[in-house]
Amino acid sequence: MWNNNNNNWGNGNNRGNNPFGSSQPAVYTQATSMADRSSLVTKVMWFTSFSIVSAMAGAWVGAFQLNLTGFRGGSWILVMIAEIGLMIGAYALREKPGINFALLYGFTFVTGLAISPIVNILTATGNADILLQALGVTAGITVALSAYALTTRRDFSGLAPYLFVAVIGLIIVSLLNLFFHSALLQSVIMYAGVLIFSFYLIFDVQKTKKFENTVGNAIAITISVYLDILNLFLYILQILMSFQRR
Repeated sequence: MWNNNNNNWGNGNNRGNNPFGSSQPAVYTQATSMADRSSLVTKVMWFTSFSIVSAMAGAWVGAFQLNLTGFRGGSWILVMIAEIGLMIGAYALREKPGINFALLYGFTFVTGLAISPIVNILTATGNADILLQALGVTAGITVALSAYALTTRRDFSGLAPYLFVAVIGLIIVSLLNLFFHSALLQSVIMYAGVLIFSFYLIFDVQKTKKFENTVGNAIAITISVYLDILNLFLYILQILMSFQRR
């Protein structure tokens, strides 16, 4: 499970947490006009779209070119290190032209590679339709929640600490369930994951209404939004797979 959180809005000291709990600075500055906000929204939409395409390319390479059905030995550790390193690099060098996008799309490509074994197994067993359904549901939720986040007058920035605690709780319960193997608890985890990252998506999309229109800000927000969408997709996929097993 991935997590990305940014707290302390508007004070110039925002921190973006990587999915494994290590914080990296993601400093934003305040937006100054409606035109800037609109332009920042456009940047984030395009960067996120390209990030998703990059992730799908990574999943395709891993599933159909490398035929990955899992990571043997310590190879999964190398993939995890690559993910963390690329994400930290994308944050740290987000204002550096050229390399910022290389790191961003390198990161999303590797995350796609990381989930390619699931894609391989589902397609090999004739369950590719579950992938398409998960993609469709995730896309629908993403569009609806993003539109709501951009049009509502309600400010969700105050949810930051509660969402962070919710994610920590979700991680702890997920780890505990590795030992208990409770089907009921697993169902709670899956639906709670969808709910938590739905709110996270609203929270992160609303950053485009508050911060200055720069490429660096757009890349930092894109990473947050991308991870929200990725988590939504993975939890929705789990839910659909659980229906298939019944």
